Amino acid sequence: MVFKLKIISDKIENFVMHIDADANSTFFELHEAIQDECKFDPSELSTFILADEEWDPGMEIAMFDNNSSIENSIPTMKNATLGDYLKEKEDKLIYVFDVINQKSLYIELNEIVMEKKLNAPIVTYKRGLDPLQDTSNRFENDLLIDDDSELQDIFTDFGELEDLNMIYGEIGEVI
Repeated sequence: MVFKLKIISDKIENFVMHIDADANSTFFELHEAIQDECKFDPSELSTFILADEEWDPGMEIAMFDNNSSIENSIPTMKNATLGDYLKEKEDKLIYVFDVINQKSLYIELNEIVMEKKLNAPIVTYKRGLDPLQDTSNRFENDLLIDDDSELQDIFTDFGELEDLNMIYGEIGEVI
C-alpha cells in the first residue's frame, strides 16, 4: 500500500512537495527523504507530531527515545511505520525540522493506493523555494566572539604578543 503525501509550509507560501511512501516505510525514512530533498542540515533535531483535522498537535514520534521507562516511552522514527499511524485519507502530520526554532512542515495524506509497493519514499513533485533551517552558529553571541565585550577587553589588556616578547624575551630562550 502506498501513501501519497502532500507537504506544505506555513512560512513559504508557494512551497509544495508530494512524496509517495510505502505504508511499511518508517518515519525515519520519510524524514530522510524530506531532509535530502530540502537540503536540511541532518544534525538538527526533528520530530513528527500527529495532528487532528484542525492541525492541533497530538502524539509525538521522536527522533530518539528520551525516556528510560518502558511505560512512558514514545515511538521513535526508526521503529514506527507510516501504516501504524496513518489510517485514512486526510490524516495529518506536523514535521518539525528545526526543533530549536520551531520550524515545521505540514503533511497530509492525500491518497492511498492499495496495489502498489515502494522500497523507499520518493519525491514525485516539488514547487517553490525550500523552507530554511536556522543554520547560523548558535554560539555566535559567545562573549569571546563579540569584539565589544568586556571579557574580550580583559584578554587584550595585556597587550599584543610582540609587545610581551620585547619585555620578557622569547619564551624559547628561557627553556
